Amino acid sequence: MARKTTFADRLKALRTEKHMGIRELGRAVDVTGMHISNLEKGKSAPSSDLVGKLAEVLDANVDELLYLADQVDPEVVDVIHSNPLTVPSFLRSAKNLTPEQWEKLQKQVDKMTKDS
Repeated sequence: MARKTTFADRLKALRTEKHMGIRELGRAVDVTGMHISNLEKGKSAPSSDLVGKLAEVLDANVDELLYLADQVDPEVVDVIHSNPLTVPSFLRSAKNLTPEQWEKLQKQVDKMTKDS
């Protein structure tokens, strides 16, 4: 059975794909190379802000990296806090949707957003 990809694994893979050194990536996101090294070894956990910077510099999916880092996008947290009753209720009712149903729901939300 394959083990789950970790934030550390994914970060190192993304950096390697971009042919960036540890110090170079650190400079690009305003942290030390040692901090990047510790992230890649799983010795440190990134803040959500740092994950956002890393995603931008590495052309990566910020939601994937936040998930792997056990973080939630602050923007998502704001939506939950703004709708403390409806968001949890919605998520509970949607928890058994298939991937196809989630895709259909996302398209509907995108359409509603464009229409407003």
